[in-house]
Amino acid sequence: MAKAKASESVPNRHLYSRISYLHQAATYLASQTQSTEQEKHKSEDKLAPPPSHNLARHLVAGIRTVGRKALIRPSPRMKQSLCKHCDSVLIEGKTCITSVENASKGGKKPWADMLVVRCLTCENVKRFPVNMPRQKRKGLREPVLAKAAEG
Repeated sequence: MAKAKASESVPNRHLYSRISYLHQAATYLASQTQSTEQEKHKSEDKLAPPPSHNLARHLVAGIRTVGRKALIRPSPRMKQSLCKHCDSVLIEGKTCITSVENASKGGKKPWADMLVVRCLTCENVKRFPVNMPRQKRKGLREPVLAKAAEG
């Protein structure tokens, strides 16, 4: 009798689990706010981030390190929720501000809407197209026939 084939498994599953755990922990810590009145009065500098925010940034740096070492490509959704410049977790209303812009000739093109995410820590801006399908990776795209072959 032949051996039954093992079910297809993801290589480096433990690293994907680690990245997922680090992302969940960083999101949780970044969403925490100062809860007691004493802590609010202690921090006189309103612009200083809470201590848990710095720990969240450290965890995001760990996500990037694990991903680079194992050559793991994080999901687009995860990448969109992290700031490249300061390693902050982007949570709408707490660590970032989002708005929709349309800079196409006075907003005449409805398909040119851009979701603009501004990080409150480093003031970096990320832009994402709204209502546009994502382009496939280069290896998965279908080749375009050359127009020179037609004429």
